[in-house]
Amino acid sequence: MNATAAQSARTIAEAAGLTFEDGKAIAEIGCDLAAAGRLEEARVLFEGLVEMNPKDAAARAALGTVHQKLGRLQEAAAEYTEAIKLDAMQPVALANRGELRLRQGDGAGVEDLLAATRADPSGITMAARRAKALLGAMAQAAAARSSNAPG
Repeated sequence: MNATAAQSARTIAEAAGLTFEDGKAIAEIGCDLAAAGRLEEARVLFEGLVEMNPKDAAARAALGTVHQKLGRLQEAAAEYTEAIKLDAMQPVALANRGELRLRQGDGAGVEDLLAATRADPSGITMAARRAKALLGAMAQAAAARSSNAPG
């Protein structure tokens, strides 16, 4: 790779000298905005983070979450998928995409939920805890159906 190609492969964040800590601080502001219901502001902030560093799986997952809260389900699913391409163990993207898939009648959502619990087995993230709870509820419902089935 020549020097020009190497430079063009750099993200805007790298070129601007934005550190991981800077990105994390900006993301925390975006999370605070979303938690306060200021979803459009959070969307703009996370879109900026993704534009500055398209390799940031966590920023893509957060942008997907904001899109989902805004009812933009196709955009949410696309961001979750991009986040998972970047980091196959991104629990937020896995759990949220799994939930979206299930709501759309796609059984592949179960695989995403299972992957989310494997990505965060301790349940550090709320997303992994939600994935585990959804899987548990689905298992209980399946058990109830089988015990109530005529035999």
